[in-house]
Amino acid sequence: MTMADIRHVIVVGIDGLRPDMINETTMPNLAAMRARGVSSKDHRTVFPSETRGALTALASGARPETTGILGNEFYSRDGSGRLTGTDTVHDWRAGERRIVGGMVTATNLSETLAKNGKSFAVVNSSGQGSFTALNWKGADWGQAGFNVRHPAIGFPPELAVDIAEQHRVPANGFDRGAERQAVAAFTDTVWPQRKPAAAIIWITEVDSASHRHGLGAEGMLASMRDCDAAIGNLLEWRDRQPEKDDIVIFVTSDHGHSTINEFISVGDALKQAGIAADTRFDNDIDVLYRRGRAPGFWLKQFDKGLLQGVFDVLAAQPWYGATFTRAVEPGAQEGIIAGTLALELTGAAHDRAPDLYINLRGTDAENEFGVPGTSICDAGSYSGIPLGGGSHGGLHAAELAAVLIGEGAGLKSGGEVVASRTAIYDLAPTILALLGLEPAASMTGRPMFELLEDGEAVPAPVVKEFTAAIDGKVSRIIIGHVGERPYVDEADLVTERAAGMDAARVAELQD
Repeated sequence: MTMADIRHVIVVGIDGLRPDMINETTMPNLAAMRARGVSSKDHRTVFPSETRGALTALASGARPETTGILGNEFYSRDGSGRLTGTDTVHDWRAGERRIVGGMVTATNLSETLAKNGKSFAVVNSSGQGSFTALNWKGADWGQAGFNVRHPAIGFPPELAVDIAEQHRVPANGFDRGAERQAVAAFTDTVWPQRKPAAAIIWITEVDSASHRHGLGAEGMLASMRDCDAAIGNLLEWRDRQPEKDDIVIFVTSDHGHSTINEFISVGDALKQAGIAADTRFDNDIDVLYRRGRAPGFWLKQFDKGLLQGVFDVLAAQPWYGATFTRAVEPGAQEGIIAGTLALELTGAAHDRAPDLYINLRGTDAENEFGVPGTSICDAGSYSGIPLGGGSHGGLHAAELAAVLIGEGAGLKSGGEVVASRTAIYDLAPTILALLGLEPAASMTGRPMFELLEDGEAVPAPVVKEFTAAIDGKVSRIIIGHVGERPYVDEADLVTERAAGMDAARVAELQD
């Protein structure tokens, strides 16, 4: 069987699922699928490791440096003076109208498939923004989409009506059981009517439970079991189909999680130092910042002296972590501020990128449930999420690690684990390759040939460490390369004494 023989590719996404938490107890159906199929040992998401940026990367086959969607919110330097949000459909439409070059600066699968006469469908139980990221302008291209939590935004209208009636979708959408309802909407209505060449079923409940309850807590584990039951339903449905040998299923996630062990405020730190900073530009504000695990800072008017001042304030804090500015020159690993790394190393150096990013400190310590990985967060973006809850957005290895498991004709089987590097932005090129289609020009990801039964071998990953030091503090990023393609493994802050010990960590990732 060749790639072109595959007629249907279904991607199931479990928002916020960490690969190291999948086992026969937490997710028996997914564990069994992994044992039958093929999986990636080192699958990565993008930076910032936030949902809307990651899902845009998934559906566009490119990193944020190409898509322009830098996490859940970013500043576009469009003169609005405020951050561009991605929470709602209207946020995306407003960005499309306001931002020069449009909201997304890469081509979505919806467009590529439509231009090749292929059908695409997205069904999800996540927010409006996630739905829109996955199927950007899908309605314009005649594709299909339905959100079981926000049914009013489904399209085309006749399909949305059929789903709403057949599944008795409440006017305000499903709450409990939404993950299974998303799968049912696809299997019972979307598939019979459209039989899409490619489909994404995205379910968000593990992410929500991780934030709310914490990693390893019973509430989070219960959500994993519920999502696993939905996956079981899809696999059972697949096995009943006459086309079962023409269907490939991938299960993935958009990021992992770390445990919040401290809340801080970068805004307060700047204001105490006399720097006028806020989350929007007003007349007397010089610095705009976005909150989260990896706060970003934009200057109203670029001034290297002011940027140095911002950095000096951050570097003096106990929560200071790996920090990034634009490369001092093309191809350099150092940023324009001494002690910072080049932003280009992260894959997020779009024109909209901040003048400075800081990845707040994290550790590999275990939380109360024995799950490793802790982090510090800016409190402003985590309203309602408790200390000890889950966090993501930064460059901790636990946040960048994601799931990739595949099963179906043409893929490796028997529980084979590929040990190269793969990433969320490699999925779209792989989908198109399986369908025998050429990638869009904006796709920078690669088809994951190593997952295929007779696929071409890829080079063993070459792991490189890049550092930048100031006053005994060393910003470090570790990147695994498959050929010339970089995959960010992690970034953090180390002391100069500890930095010399990092050969062991690089060797571990090399293996």
